[in-house]
Amino acid sequence: MTNNIDHIGKFEIIERLGEGSLGEVFLARDTIIGREVAIKIVRKGALAGPDPEGWFLRESQAAGRLNHPDVVTIHEFGEKDGMLFQVMDYVPGADLGTMFRDHALTPKESLELLAQVCDGLAYAHQHGMLHRNLKPSNIRMGRVAGRPAPKLLDFGLPRGQGHDPEQAAAHLETLAHTAPEALQGKGDARSDLFSVGVLLHEALTGVEPFKGATAAEVAQRVREEQPAALDLQLYPELSPAIQDILRRALAKDPSQRFASAEAMAEALRAARNPGWVPRQEPLEAVKSARLVPKSRPRDGSPGRSKALLTWGSVLAALLVLGGAGSYWLRARRRGWHPAPAVAALPAPAPAPAVVPPPTPPVPPPPAPAVPGQPVYKTVDDAAGALEKDPAGALAFLEQTVAADPGNERAFALRIVAFYNLAQYSASGKAIREAREAGHPLWPMALKNPQLMQMLKKDAQDPRLPKRKAPAAPAPAPET
Repeated sequence: MTNNIDHIGKFEIIERLGEGSLGEVFLARDTIIGREVAIKIVRKGALAGPDPEGWFLRESQAAGRLNHPDVVTIHEFGEKDGMLFQVMDYVPGADLGTMFRDHALTPKESLELLAQVCDGLAYAHQHGMLHRNLKPSNIRMGRVAGRPAPKLLDFGLPRGQGHDPEQAAAHLETLAHTAPEALQGKGDARSDLFSVGVLLHEALTGVEPFKGATAAEVAQRVREEQPAALDLQLYPELSPAIQDILRRALAKDPSQRFASAEAMAEALRAARNPGWVPRQEPLEAVKSARLVPKSRPRDGSPGRSKALLTWGSVLAALLVLGGAGSYWLRARRRGWHPAPAVAALPAPAPAPAVVPPPTPPVPPPPAPAVPGQPVYKTVDDAAGALEKDPAGALAFLEQTVAADPGNERAFALRIVAFYNLAQYSASGKAIREAREAGHPLWPMALKNPQLMQMLKKDAQDPRLPKRKAPAAPAPAPET
């Protein structure tokens, strides 16, 4: 245990928060800006490998570049007075293990929460970072809009086994959440997804699937045993495909798991619908996932031409969105309130269904008996009514985003509904609320044609001054 520490650099120690597999964690205050932070002081003996200190500093530097709502931000790291330390966001509240033990999450909430864990992993994997030690105690539970939101800790750090009881228990927890290939020092992004599968089993059953009394026993179970099948009658609010999702995530062969964290997040969110059926065989073999993009083809090759066209399309879309996104600030500054003659503008093309439900479509019900009450039963119904009945569609979408903050399409259509009602300030507020719920405007618009069409229509409005497009970069001199 670390004793008699009151400062580390500019950070004043307030209190000890606890102890984990790597060392102790303290609540501290930045004496310059007054921000509260968490400081992890790492025991050098808790790190494995031939150069644990160098590994710690390199991995801390790489993790410090990550900036995602579901990943704890590292502000500083280093070595002082023989101690390795990391300074990171302070996230008040419990860790995921405490939430599991207290049964504080419904099955649907657990699936959304683990989908957000996959969102954070997807971002890290795209930036070349593996977690390598994903377990309940390394997921802190923050709050966004009053709902639980995960924050991932401790990316990339190697672990030693430890000898005191607390370190030994933490080591067993680490092993119980480690993929079979990672036990042999191998692995890739799909190894982290195996760990998410273990978390999914714990969330649904309350039991660790590979728990054991010794390290050897735990490792053997991870390599050889399969957990018992779920009793699907206990989860009527979930799709029966949750069994296949769990089996796929815990596959011993990495090629049988999800190819990416994005794919697993999509499946987890879809399984919250009890009528959802996967479009392909759940255990179909997938190609090996890559942690970073493939190298660029040589000049003149078809691959390079395709890449240039792809980037050109993305750039064009971003330029349109950049002009549209500036609308809200221009409107507020100029006090502009256009007449609500939305119907006179060109109608947007109908949006294709993002993920059509397997059940037959429900026909729209008759007009509401009580004004302001929602009359639509699905997001597809509301999407089809945005032009002829934006008020009715909005009433349904308000209920949907309140009950399901992970429904990105409902957030996107809600913005369009406010716009079609000429409630432009409310539409701008809806954009901010979507961003706070984890749905940034541009990525959301690229996946939702009706929102994209609305932003293009706004950018092309002749009554608004236009922003000058940025100059194209000068061509490279020929050699």
